[in-house]
Amino acid sequence: MLWWLDLLLNRYSNWKKNCSQDTREKVLCFEKDNAVADFYKKLQGIATELEGNISVEKNRIYYTITQLQYSVNTIIYACRTQNYDKVVRNFTTMTDLLMQVLNELFENIAYYNQEMEIVNPESVSSALEDILTAQDNRDYILVADLLEIKLIPFLQSVQEVIRTYDASGTDPAVWENNVKALEECNQPLLHKLMDYHKQYELENANGTWKGKHHLEDTNSGAFTMAGEDEKGVYYYHSNVDPLAEAVTFARYYYDITCDHYIIWGLGLGYHAMELLMLDDGIRLKIFESDMDVIYHCMMTTDLSVQLRAGSISLEYDADFSRVIQVLDENTKAFIIHHPSLRHIKDSRIRKQMEMFFISDSGKRNSAILFENNSRENFKHYDGYVDELRSDFEGKNVVIVAAGPSLDRNVEQLKRKPDNVLVIATGTVFRKLLQMGIKVDYVIVTDANARVYSQISGLEGQKIPMLYLSTSYKGFSMNYSGKKYLVCQNGYDKAEMLAEKNGWNLYETGGSVSTVALDVCIRLGCKSIAFIGLDLAYTDNLAHAEGTSRRIADGAEEMEKVPAIYGGTVPVSKLFMIYNRWIAGRVKQTDVSMPVYDATEGGAVIPGLTVTTLAKYLDTENGV
Repeated sequence: MLWWLDLLLNRYSNWKKNCSQDTREKVLCFEKDNAVADFYKKLQGIATELEGNISVEKNRIYYTITQLQYSVNTIIYACRTQNYDKVVRNFTTMTDLLMQVLNELFENIAYYNQEMEIVNPESVSSALEDILTAQDNRDYILVADLLEIKLIPFLQSVQEVIRTYDASGTDPAVWENNVKALEECNQPLLHKLMDYHKQYELENANGTWKGKHHLEDTNSGAFTMAGEDEKGVYYYHSNVDPLAEAVTFARYYYDITCDHYIIWGLGLGYHAMELLMLDDGIRLKIFESDMDVIYHCMMTTDLSVQLRAGSISLEYDADFSRVIQVLDENTKAFIIHHPSLRHIKDSRIRKQMEMFFISDSGKRNSAILFENNSRENFKHYDGYVDELRSDFEGKNVVIVAAGPSLDRNVEQLKRKPDNVLVIATGTVFRKLLQMGIKVDYVIVTDANARVYSQISGLEGQKIPMLYLSTSYKGFSMNYSGKKYLVCQNGYDKAEMLAEKNGWNLYETGGSVSTVALDVCIRLGCKSIAFIGLDLAYTDNLAHAEGTSRRIADGAEEMEKVPAIYGGTVPVSKLFMIYNRWIAGRVKQTDVSMPVYDATEGGAVIPGLTVTTLAKYLDTENGV
């Protein structure tokens, strides 16, 4: 038996012999059905093979270590999520790979220690002993820590040596496997890919290739991919561990109720493969608009099994016509790989994708908040918003938002006729009360606890409140005025409650002002006017005086859009989403009333009639 195997086995045997009788009996019992015993059998079983001095190709070892790191990280995650059955099952996979690596390292130790000592057999044996002892003691917290601080860094340092002396490239077998799979199941894509391949080979040989993507090594051994645009170099995957990043991505987007996903953005395919690792029963339709991205993926990531099985359907969609068609049919499980947005050349399509991504991220980030808030909000309402139809129908309404232009005309509300209702958004509620302006309703929709400051100290007010079913629960629990619940379309708990009670559902549009607009439309107002709805950083300001954060940091660097009175104003992507939603909402067939923008500043909102507040108050009320 080789000396390093003997060393490791003796360490373990001595530890067992010297421990207490009680511990020894537990160890023997545990070994019978645990991966530790299997590990030692493998150590003993390969001794003869190792003594034959079999040398393993460096490139192959490099990829084996990549697989090994992935396996180790899987065990670490299982330890930290208390999935100990998975720890034991994956320990066997890890030891299989580890034996292949140790074979190479100890038989070619001089290669790995050319400049400095990377491989020290005694240190490696000691580290493995610590890991196995922790596993033997079922101390899974320690198992995870040791794998992370001892084994992973060691494996990465070995890969660094291989990269230094034997530059690692892509595995030709991966390309061949993918090409064969496409030949069987997607010949149109194969033909485009092979045409691209010929062009790449020819121009690369001539030194004229001007591709925008290239592969780079990472510490984990898996490639990342870099792209380049007018802003510089950017990355599609982690530079440290792309596979670990993909695991995080997949766990975040996986939905146990979904069996089909639409993914825009292929990258190197890691995120797609990890979704299938979580659930091999799902189907993924992946759209990619850049053949250079597809080409690099086919060289680095073996998708052949998934392509043949139909688990992955890959479409080259250069003009985005196919993905738009599919999205018209279903957007429930649409995932955008955000780094891929940067290679979209059409700025209009890129903006649309970015807006969808922002909206989708907001919903995902708010999921727990929504659940938390709605539990209480469903208990504390005095009525449902539908009951207010008689108060709204036939009335002129001013919706007051907190944009920076509000200070230009808000004083005029003091002379409003009785036939005009004032709906204050939560942000501006306190300001209007302090100014002595009569407020008929206040509306709140934000789910975050920080917005409770909008009514803090005003809980005793008797002005009726409209609150969204997912708004911060403190509003409904603490406000003493009459409270009217608003259930929104798109949130399942609200939809179920509304259906049970025969209530109407309301559209949200993403902001408190858009919810207020939908309520006023559905309750049959005579006319609707906005003030303070800049949807822009007018004069580089975020809000009106005395409402919320005043200064808009970085506004000068934001995109500029046409302003109401000429010129341009800076806007955020969220403002653009709200703007587009309002423009679309007022075009719908149920909008029979005029909708005015009396903000007197800010961005142009298509579909709204621009006026002044003074003119609106006079004209709509017969003055």
